[in-house]
Amino acid sequence: MANSTAISIFHVVNAAINGVSILVCLLAAIMIFHLKLYKMLVYRLALYQVLSALAMASVRVMQVMFINYDDSPNIYGRICIAIGFLAVYTQWMKLLFTMWVTFHLFCF
Repeated sequence: MANSTAISIFHVVNAAINGVSILVCLLAAIMIFHLKLYKMLVYRLALYQVLSALAMASVRVMQVMFINYDDSPNIYGRICIAIGFLAVYTQWMKLLFTMWVTFHLFCF
């Protein structure tokens, strides 16, 4: 029982931290659009990084619903598969944009 409580606390803290990350990413994206910095390639690459971080944080916030997975795995089974796919997809997306920025910095 203590182990399950620790895992639940971890999920809630992780969701809270990713919620703050979502707010910071939204603020950065709004600032980039408000100041019209997206016209320059460097800021557009930064915007892509921010949007991919926003997507990754959003998926990680959705993972908090699996605190009660052991109680009813039939209900959460398909949702778990979908969120697992989205988690892997957003991590690859973040890696792709990081490689793109790195390539741009060293080759141009």
